[in-house]
Amino acid sequence: MIRNRWAFLLIFFILTGASHTLADEPEAHGYINIHNVTILLKPGYADVHVTYTIDEAFRLLILMFGENDVKTKLISTLNFSNATLEKMDFDSADLKVYETKTVYGDGLYWFPAHEFGTTIPNLTIISNQSTQHLRNISKIPNGIVYY
Repeated sequence: MIRNRWAFLLIFFILTGASHTLADEPEAHGYINIHNVTILLKPGYADVHVTYTIDEAFRLLILMFGENDVKTKLISTLNFSNATLEKMDFDSADLKVYETKTVYGDGLYWFPAHEFGTTIPNLTIISNQSTQHLRNISKIPNGIVYY
C-alpha cells in the first residue's frame, strides 16, 4: 500500500511539473518538439527521419508505461496517413511512408503535396535529382516528381 501511495505521489509531481513546462512553451506540440525532418524519396515510398526532444518529465512515464502515446503523437504531428514506424528512441524516429504514386508507369514517382500538423524548423527533401533544404515550413505545397 505504501509503494502505491509513493508511486501515485511521484506521478502526480511529475505531471504537475510537466504542465508548467508545457505552459512555458506554447510552440511545442504537447510534450514533443520536432527539430528536423529528412525525407529521402525512394522508388514507390519515402524514408522519413525525424529528430525531436521529449520533455524530461515525460521520459520517466514513457519508461514506466511504454511508448505507444509517443508513436501516436509523432505520426499525428507529422500527419502522414500511410506510414509505418520502423525505429524510435528518445530523440529520433524512422518512418516508411507509402504515399507515393506511380506516374505513367515509366519509373517515375509522385510524392504528393503534404501538410504537417506543426511547423517543421528544418526540412530536407532528398531525391536522386536534388536536395532541398527548407526552414520553418508547415506544408509541402507542390508534389515532387522523382525516379
